[in-house]
Amino acid sequence: MEMIRLQSVGILFFALTATVLAKEYLSQKPDFIHPCKTTDPGFKKCFAKDFQVIFVQYKDGIPGLKNFGSIDPLHVKRVKVAEDGNGPVSINIELTNMEVHGFSKTIVTDANFDPKKLITRLKFALPEVKIISDYTVNGRVLTLPLNGHGQTRMEIKNLEIDVICKLKRRDEGGVIFSDIDKVIIPNLKVNGFHIEMDNLFNGNVALEQSAHTLFNENWRDFYETLRPSITETIRTVMEDRYKKVFAFVPARYYIEDFQ
Repeated sequence: MEMIRLQSVGILFFALTATVLAKEYLSQKPDFIHPCKTTDPGFKKCFAKDFQVIFVQYKDGIPGLKNFGSIDPLHVKRVKVAEDGNGPVSINIELTNMEVHGFSKTIVTDANFDPKKLITRLKFALPEVKIISDYTVNGRVLTLPLNGHGQTRMEIKNLEIDVICKLKRRDEGGVIFSDIDKVIIPNLKVNGFHIEMDNLFNGNVALEQSAHTLFNENWRDFYETLRPSITETIRTVMEDRYKKVFAFVPARYYIEDFQ
């Protein structure tokens, strides 16, 4: 569904389908969403809980909302990374048919809403994210040349994400929505990263094991190369999902005094 192509300095191309018909919306509030009042002392805790239930209750999709897809696993069609610099890692890698597992375990550690600027700020913590994907790679890590294709498995430990959602108000026949205009990820922190690539050297198992040892002992260098694409993948998919959710769910279901 999602297609993302990146260089180390930015995005070359991405395309999403995020269309929701304007007159379609969730006509009855689910019991697991609790309207929060901005003037209440417990607003931030209440608001954080409402965001967190999206990852849990809607992990398999939203009834009545077409083209939302699952959150866990999350499916990404393609990610392409091109890093041709002079650092320890110089790599071109294309990941296809990605499955990303772990987002249903998301913990929203902080949430705030600015009613004047229509900006929501969030902090997410994910204990573990697992990615399974087909890959094609060429380049080098340190002095080791890379050239292969097959399946790769990645594990990201203790992922911390800061998210800013810029909103825009929409009135549909008296029903108010807080549509997502843009999602920004100013900070993404990882506390552990592990990768394995099958068939990295055309079946040379000994060399493949040596490469995995090299990758994972120097995981910070390897991850830093992939970080822009991982960040942009998360941002783009999150923007897509949130645009669909908040164009479908009336704003006052979760912010009682939304104006």
